[in-house]
Parts: sequence; C-alpha cells; structure tokens
Amino acid sequence: MIADSRTFGKVTTFFTDREGGVSKGNYASFNMGYFSGDDRAAVDRNRALLSGHLGIDDNRLVVPNEVHGSRVMVVDEPSLHLPSEERDEYFKCDALVTRLRRVCLCVTVADCVPVLLFDEQEGVVAASHAGWKGIVSGVLRETISAMGRLSPISVGRLHAEIWPSISCEHFEVGEEVVERFSEMFSKDELARLVVRDGFVKPHINLREAVRLQLLALGLSDDQIWLHGDCTYSQSKYFSARRDGFASGRMVAGIVMN
Repeated sequence: MIADSRTFGKVTTFFTDREGGVSKGNYASFNMGYFSGDDRAAVDRNRALLSGHLGIDDNRLVVPNEVHGSRVMVVDEPSLHLPSEERDEYFKCDALVTRLRRVCLCVTVADCVPVLLFDEQEGVVAASHAGWKGIVSGVLRETISAMGRLSPISVGRLHAEIWPSISCEHFEVGEEVVERFSEMFSKDELARLVVRDGFVKPHINLREAVRLQLLALGLSDDQIWLHGDCTYSQSKYFSARRDGFASGRMVAGIVMN
C-alpha cells in the first residue's frame, strides 16, 4: 500500500505501490486511478483502504481528474462534499492546494513526476502532477502561485519533494517533445535534460527538468528532496509505458495534521 513515507513536523507525505488492494488484472491490486479502465467500485475500495490507513474520512482524500495541463484547484470544505460525478468534474486539473488540516491531497501517476510542496509555517500544502506536458505548460509555477494566493507563503520556506517517476533511461520521446522543451529551457539546461548517446531516439530526464524549474522559481537545492526510484524499471510500481494505458496508477499524497 505505502511504498515510502516522510514526516516533516505536522506534514506527512507518501507514495503508494501496487500491493494491498482489491483491483484485478492489469490493475492488481492497489490501483488508485478511476480513469484508465478499472472498475470504479474497486478503486473506491482501494481509496477507502488508504483513507483508513491515514485515519481520515473517505471524502477527505482528494484525487484530481488529471488532464496533463497546468490548472490548479483549491480544496475547501464545500468541495469535499460534492457528489462523486460533480467532484470528478470540479477537480479536473493537475494540481491541488489547501490550508485544510486532515485533508490528503493526491496526484495519480504511472510514470509522470509527482511533486509535493508545503510551507509548514503558513500551513499550506500542494500536490502537483508534472508529466512532460505539465512541465512545459508551467504546472509548477501555477501551483506555487496558487499557494501564494491562498496564504503569504515564502518561497524560501517551501519544501519540495519529487517522488518516483520514469527515469531518463526509459523515457524515449520524439523530436517534437524536445522542441517543446527547448522553448522552456536554456541551451545549457537542454543539454543536461536531453540524452541521445546510446539511444535511437532522444530521452528526457523529467525529474531533472522538475528540479531545474523549482530552482528557477526560487527554491534552493537544499529545499528539494528527490526519491530515486524508477516506476518503469521496478515491478512494485505501475507503469503506463511498460504496461500500457489500461493499467493501474499510484498516488503521491500529502496531508497536514
């Protein structure tokens, strides 16, 4: 269920794996995503198991309907009580922010980069889904901006955590993706992000792209923590690149107690 977790003061962060749920087939067994073909009732049961593990009510586990963009939504008390279909539509976004206690913000991933952010002093937490499309559309910039609109955070106090995602070795892309990255990163940065040697097609280091964007947004290296696991190469994780779109999803989650 929980592959790894961290605690910083009142903030708990974590990342799930494949084990401990009720889903079947390509989704076995702890699939947390609604939108890749699994039985919704099974996903509901898995989410309830995670909520119970965290000691929160089921409705206080918030998982967006991700669209690979840069839209950020604020989680407030009214939004927690929306009916399920309305909630899916309301949280059609790629990042969540909140000041609510005992609410777990999650993003689903199966190769994309999950980024968790918090300013414990201001009591603001965020979860951001940074696939390559989110990176080039500025999802991290929009997430930090939304945190700042919610409360007077300080970028110098922010903590950022980069959880498991696909490694550069396994993230092959087309030249059109490299072109999009060239619009966002300097020539020197692009040379660090794009690897061609030893590959037929270019590969991109998504985690390094996230780190560089966080640095550009004002964080320092000691404010950024990186988990080293690769979702593609480690069988304890789901991977859309390895297993196909119709497979399970993990979540990275953050909660302030």
